[in-house]
Amino acid sequence: MELSTLSRIAKRRRTFLLQQLQHSKPRILEIGAFDNATFRRDVEDDVRYLDFFSADELRAKHKDNPQRSLKMMVDVDYVIKSADILGHIDEKFDLVVANHVIEHIPDVIYWLNQLHGILDIGGAVFLSVPDKRYTFDYYRPESLATQMIRAHAEKLDKPDKWQLVEHFYYHFKVDTARIWEGVAPGPFAPRFSLAEALRRAEAKSATYTDAHCWVFTPASFAACVADLRSAGMLPFEVAALQEPEPGSNEFRVILKKT
Repeated sequence: MELSTLSRIAKRRRTFLLQQLQHSKPRILEIGAFDNATFRRDVEDDVRYLDFFSADELRAKHKDNPQRSLKMMVDVDYVIKSADILGHIDEKFDLVVANHVIEHIPDVIYWLNQLHGILDIGGAVFLSVPDKRYTFDYYRPESLATQMIRAHAEKLDKPDKWQLVEHFYYHFKVDTARIWEGVAPGPFAPRFSLAEALRRAEAKSATYTDAHCWVFTPASFAACVADLRSAGMLPFEVAALQEPEPGSNEFRVILKKT
């Protein structure tokens, strides 16, 4: 397979990342790559893949999904259905890649510390993160480090009632292209009343419900990292941060192991 077969966004992520890396041939762990991997073994990258689902589960789950390419899906090396990454991986990596993953993690402090444990000296984490200014989180308040500390203290292993109520209540469909043209979305009109959002969150929090647990802009993400570092809870620092490219809805960040 040639690099030209990668999606446009995978190429852009790869370009930004390789400009920042010190390793010419890093050992990579990519999380949740499915059919849009940033790095691929078939172009001679030294990469392993981690997912909540096995390859067979992913094929069955998306066999009728026209937005997914089963031909491009990767072989999952590590199927881990818990937050305990260190308990399932005994090798070290120079780089961990996770695109549109961190916003779904209920306890980001635990998750990032797990990634820290599988990184070699000088290792880094690369994240592509939705920028709330261009997504359905447009009207949702930015997440705070104090909320992350609370989630960590409560040892959340799935989105809780309060993360879900924000996800349900503030979800608002936007036109990313129009926002980039300078046209703001219309006035906030919630899909549900706050009472209904609370009822749904209460019911859904009993089992795992996928949601955006956290909401960021590039500036707020960097502020959260700085606050968590100052509290002694995060052994990473922001090494590089790329604002969203025109027309896109994600920013990119490299966290270096400290």
